[in-house]
Amino acid sequence: MKRRNALILGLLLLLSAVGCQRRPLEIVYRSTVRVIVKCLWQVEAYPEGEKPSGVTMYFFRDGEFYNSFTTANVDSCEVQLEKGHYKMYMISQSPEEYWKMEFENMTSYNSASTTLRESTAPWARGLSEPAVENPEVMCAGVAEEFDITASMTEEYQYYYTQLQNIRAAKAAKTASTKANISEETYYQERVEYYTIRIPVYPKNIVSQLWVTIYSGNADVLKSVRASTSGMARTWELTQATTGNDEAIQIINQWTLTMDDEPNRVGHIDGIITTFGLPNGEVPTALRDSTLNVSALLVDNSTVADYTFDVGDKIKVLEPNQGYRNLYRLIFGSVEEPAIIPPDVVPPGTESSGMEATVSDWEDGETIEIPM
Repeated sequence: MKRRNALILGLLLLLSAVGCQRRPLEIVYRSTVRVIVKCLWQVEAYPEGEKPSGVTMYFFRDGEFYNSFTTANVDSCEVQLEKGHYKMYMISQSPEEYWKMEFENMTSYNSASTTLRESTAPWARGLSEPAVENPEVMCAGVAEEFDITASMTEEYQYYYTQLQNIRAAKAAKTASTKANISEETYYQERVEYYTIRIPVYPKNIVSQLWVTIYSGNADVLKSVRASTSGMARTWELTQATTGNDEAIQIINQWTLTMDDEPNRVGHIDGIITTFGLPNGEVPTALRDSTLNVSALLVDNSTVADYTFDVGDKIKVLEPNQGYRNLYRLIFGSVEEPAIIPPDVVPPGTESSGMEATVSDWEDGETIEIPM
């Protein structure tokens, strides 16, 4: 009986030795793989070709939020991830650095979004719908989904542990330098082989809206404010499209160019940043959005108001460098100006011009039109 028990025990030990591969005990304590996320920036991804000073990455494992971190390594950064099925997206900077936008559902992969904050300008409060801030430039990118298996973590940890042991022995000079160099190179190559590399292509989520209005008596324009309705308020970060929330955007920076000075015809240009149109829409005649314009004239008291139907008059053109799209609106022409404000003169003078200082206009800021 004792001999038979010893034989059975010996067979079990033999089977165990044959069926298992010897690996260092250290791999029991780590079950991760090194993952390098590479952000591949393109010149057209950021205005003036400048990269952000930081990025924030969000990782999701097996359908659940896993981790997020912000780093100044905007080209390549390293993380250790356990086995699982992963999704990942990133944004430039961190949510706390954008004061014109607020971020929602960032730990929900499908629902992560950014929304424009309501404008704090005093005169914007009198509008029929909420007026929002114009967005800051921000890039976002979504990686391809990827998997990490148990065997991948085991292989990586085995070669990583061996490499660390060799380097420790080399540092302690307990083995020959020649042998260590050869082994170290081999295990370093295996570590690199089992390292996962994930590319991300960040793109600017912000577009521009450029409005041009041709005017007769253009030299009587003192300052201009405009608001346009039906613009997108929300950007869906992982879906790469606008949400269904609508808002009014304000255009309060304008420049005046005289095209025909003898006939006093010129045009004003206003350009702002924007998410674009809601629901990923394209311009169509079915859209009932409007552009409302108020012009304060050089007599410091006359205000000329104009309303333009936008609809499908917006054209989507090739963007300026670093922006997603360029939405273009042009009203009128040199031959047929869209507006002709009353012909007034500055108080106390017979000449017109842009040099007069304007007092409070409807309790809001007044912005001169540069000539």
